[in-house]
Amino acid sequence: MLSATDKYLLESIQQGDYKAYELLFKSYYSTLCRYAMGIVHNWETAEDLVSDLFVKIWEEPDNFMVTSSLKQYLFRCIHNSCINYLSRSPLKFQDLNPETMEKLSSQIPMITEENSNTYLLVSELEEQFLNAIKKLPLECARIFYLSRNQGLSHKSIARELNISENTVKVQIYRALIKLRESLQDYLKKD
Repeated sequence: MLSATDKYLLESIQQGDYKAYELLFKSYYSTLCRYAMGIVHNWETAEDLVSDLFVKIWEEPDNFMVTSSLKQYLFRCIHNSCINYLSRSPLKFQDLNPETMEKLSSQIPMITEENSNTYLLVSELEEQFLNAIKKLPLECARIFYLSRNQGLSHKSIARELNISENTVKVQIYRALIKLRESLQDYLKKD
């Protein structure tokens, strides 16, 4: 069943209310992009797919028919767009038959009403984590990135940046402390 807020938002968009459309966009764009990125593994493609959905909603508001949750509807649309994109991709999926595509799509987690709040919380935490990393001093963030995202050892980082291994260890330790402080509200256990 559609909530009163979702119903009002949908009706406003269908009447051409740009503020309602903008609210919908700001509420879901980044989360939908991260979800799509998890499926297509390409940020530009993810953004394109999500942008296409929002353009379609704005250009064809009468086709924007939601009967259950607005959030679930948007995630379902992006999920389907990603699967369609992957099935048309000539580089990776050209030789796959429909049965194999169906098996692959069933392996990709779908956002449902039951798990959407968890997904949104994880997305919010991820966004807060990235913001916290941006606040780190440049050298500290660079070392942390090389360690955690590139998977480089302390020795490899030290060699690449022409610094001591001890400096690498200290910078990673400092980064972890600062990240823990920045994310303390999210790391509290009930």
